[in-house]
Amino acid sequence: MRLRFLAAAASAAVFFGATAHRVPLTVYRAPSGTRPAGPSPQRPTAAVLPDGRIAAPVGTTIFVGTNPQGVALSPDDRYAVISNDGTNGAVAPRPRSQLFAGYSLAVVDTRAMRVVDVYHDPSDTFYSGVAVVRDPQNPAQILVLASDGPHDVVRVFRLGYDGVLSPEATIALPRAESPGYAGNGRAFPSSITISPDGRMAYVVESVGEIVAAIDIASRTAVDGAAVGLRPFPVAVANDRVYVLNAGLASYRVLTRPQRAPTFGLPDVDPERASSLAVVPLERDGSLDQRPDDTSFVRMDPVPDGTKIVGGIIPSALVARADGRYAYAALSNVDRVAIVALKPRPHVVNGLDLRLFPNAPYGTQPSAEALSRDGSRLYVALAGIDAVAVLNAHNPELLHRLGLIPTGWYPSSLALSRDGRFLYITDADGVSGWGMLQRIDLRRLPLGPATLSALRYNRSAAYAKPNALVPPLRSLRRSDAIRHVVYIAMAADRYDTPNFQALARNFAIAGNLYAPPLPPIASQTAVAAQATLPVQRDAALGELSAPYDGFGQDPDDYPRAGFIFSAVARGGETFRNYGALEEVSGYRDGFYTLGVPLLASLEGNTDTAYAAANPRVSDRQRAEEFVRDFGALERANRIPDFIYVSLPSTRDGTDADSALGSIVDAISHGPAWSSTAIFVVPQGTGKIEGLVVSPYARRGFTDHDHLSTASVVKTEEEILGLPPLAVADLLATDLAPCFQPTANTAPFQASK
Repeated sequence: MRLRFLAAAASAAVFFGATAHRVPLTVYRAPSGTRPAGPSPQRPTAAVLPDGRIAAPVGTTIFVGTNPQGVALSPDDRYAVISNDGTNGAVAPRPRSQLFAGYSLAVVDTRAMRVVDVYHDPSDTFYSGVAVVRDPQNPAQILVLASDGPHDVVRVFRLGYDGVLSPEATIALPRAESPGYAGNGRAFPSSITISPDGRMAYVVESVGEIVAAIDIASRTAVDGAAVGLRPFPVAVANDRVYVLNAGLASYRVLTRPQRAPTFGLPDVDPERASSLAVVPLERDGSLDQRPDDTSFVRMDPVPDGTKIVGGIIPSALVARADGRYAYAALSNVDRVAIVALKPRPHVVNGLDLRLFPNAPYGTQPSAEALSRDGSRLYVALAGIDAVAVLNAHNPELLHRLGLIPTGWYPSSLALSRDGRFLYITDADGVSGWGMLQRIDLRRLPLGPATLSALRYNRSAAYAKPNALVPPLRSLRRSDAIRHVVYIAMAADRYDTPNFQALARNFAIAGNLYAPPLPPIASQTAVAAQATLPVQRDAALGELSAPYDGFGQDPDDYPRAGFIFSAVARGGETFRNYGALEEVSGYRDGFYTLGVPLLASLEGNTDTAYAAANPRVSDRQRAEEFVRDFGALERANRIPDFIYVSLPSTRDGTDADSALGSIVDAISHGPAWSSTAIFVVPQGTGKIEGLVVSPYARRGFTDHDHLSTASVVKTEEEILGLPPLAVADLLATDLAPCFQPTANTAPFQASK
C-alpha cells in the first residue's frame, strides 16, 4: 500500500508540472481489481467500467438519455437542453422513466436537476450541435436549434416556460457541389454557435465542409462558405467565424470499384487539413463567400506515417470575450492550443494535458467551457473520465489546477453565466444511459477531487522483474516468446468444440470486456483505445454515409498509429490478415472510394486474405492463412507479430473450424515453442478470451478485470514496445496467464 501511495503522489505531482526525482519504473493496472463491470449497488450513477476503471462523478448527477453529445443552457440558466445522439450498444431498461433510448432532446430543470421534458420523433435524428437563444422576433420566447446530421437539416423548437419543447421549423442547409468528392450533396450539420447579438447561428457541415449562416429571425439559411476538411468545432469573434478542420484528405469516388486496396499516406491538403479556417463576416452577420477572403492557419505538420500517423483531430474551440485569443482542444495529441486572433490568427502557445510528461496520448480533450471573465478554462478529458481545470488569467500561458471526476466519457460542457455551476454530459454513462452532472465549483475541494480522479483511473506500483512478460515501458523483449498472434473472432459463442478444447488446455481470461460497438472494438483491438471521432460516431453506422463509421479511415487514426506502427518503429516484423481494411466505401469485397489503407501495411498484408467480405467464410480465410503462413515458415520469415481477423457471423461452427485450423497449423510448426496466441471474441460486454502458448498456465482462469487494451498491453510487453495509448498503459495485463516452464505439445483441431 505504501508503494501505491507514493506512486499516486508522484503521478499527481507530474500532472501539476512538478519535476519527479528518478525512481524505479512505475507500472499500472486497472483499479477495479477482480470486480466485474457494472453499476454500483450503492450509487446508480457510479460504475466499474469495462476498461477496469471507476466512474464516480462528483456533484449532482442524473440520467438524461442515451449517448448525449451536446448541451446548452437557456439564457437564464434555468434549463439545460441535451442532444441525445442514438445509443452506444445495449441499453438496460428503465421502466419507470420518461427517458428515451435513442435520438432525443432532453430538457433538465437545472435547479431541481430533474428531466422535465423529452422530445423524440422517429423521423428526427440529432448529432452534437445544440444551441439555445432568445427569438429575435420575440425576445420573450426561447428557441432551441439542434443539428440533425443524417437528415442534413437544423431543427428549431420553442422552449416553453415549463421546459417543454415544441417543434417549430426545419432549416435546410446549403450543399457542397464538388464533382467526384465523396461527400458531394451531403451537409451533415454538427456544431452550432450563436453570434454575440443573438441574431445569427453558424452551423458546421462536417461532411459538406461548409459553415452555414442561419438568420434566426426568419428561420432560414442565408448562405454558406467553404472551409476545410471534416470541420467540427466553431466559434465566432471579431466579425469572423473560426472553424477547426479535423480531416486530412478529400476522398473521391473511384471511376470504377476495385478489388485490391491501395496503401499509403493520404493525399494531404496542405491548407485545408488540420487547420483553422477564418471566414470574415459582412456587417449583417452573413458570410463573406469570396474564396480569397477565407484564410487558413496550419495547426499540425503533415503525417509521415511513421512517428506521426494520425492528425490532431480538434474537438472544441472557445474564444475569449475580448476576441484576442481562442483555445483549441486537440483530442489526438492531448493538447490545448492557444491561438492569438489579432492581428492575424496564429498559434502562440499551448498546454500539454497528457497524464504525465512524455506519457502516451489518450486523455482525449473533448469539450471546453470558458468562464465569462476568462480566468478559468475547463477541458473535458474523455479518455480519463475527468475535466481539467486550468488557470487562464494570463491568456497566453495556461496552468493546470486540478481534475474533476466525471462519469464515463465526458462529451460536452456548459458553464452558468455567473461561473458557479459546471454542467457535463457523460456520453456512455452507466448501463448505456448517458448522464448530466452539475458541479458547484464554489464548493468543490479541487485537491481531493484531483487525487480521486487519478485513483479512479489506475492503481500504481513499482515494477517487478519478469523475463517472460517484461513490465511495460521497460522496453525489454521476452526472453522466451518471440512471436505474438492476435486472433479476432466475430463470434462470441463459447460452446464450440475447438474453443472449448483450447479453453481446457490453455489459459482463460475469464473477466474480460470488449467495447460496446464494432467500430470501437475493431480500433481498440489494434490501437488499445479508439479515437474521439470513432467514439462519437460509432452509433451512426450507415447514417454517416459516405463515411461508414468503421473507424479505419486515415482521418480516424490515432496519433501514434496502431500496433503495426509500433512494431515497425521497433524494427520488428509483422503480418496482417484482415485488419484496417474496411475503410469508407468498402462494400462486399470492392473499394469504391479513394481511401488508402495504413501505409505501413503495404508489403506486410496478405491481400489474398478476404478481409470483411461477407461472401467469404472463415473456413476459406483459414485456408488462405495456412497457405501464406506455411510459405513464411518455409522461407524462415515468421513475423514477430501476426494479426488475424475472423469476421464471419454465419454461425459458430464456421468461426470455430477456422480457429482450430489456424492454431493447429501454428502449433505444428517450428515457431510454436516461442509463440503466444491471444484469441479475443469481438462481442460486446463480457467475453471470454484465451491465451494459447506453450508457456500458458494450463487450466488457469484469470479473474483480474481485463479489457481489450489488456491484450494490446501484453503484446507490447512481450515484444518490448512502448504503450500506444493511455488505455494500455493503465490496463491490467495478462502476465498471470503465463508460466516460466513450457509444454510444447501441439494442438489437434477438431474437424
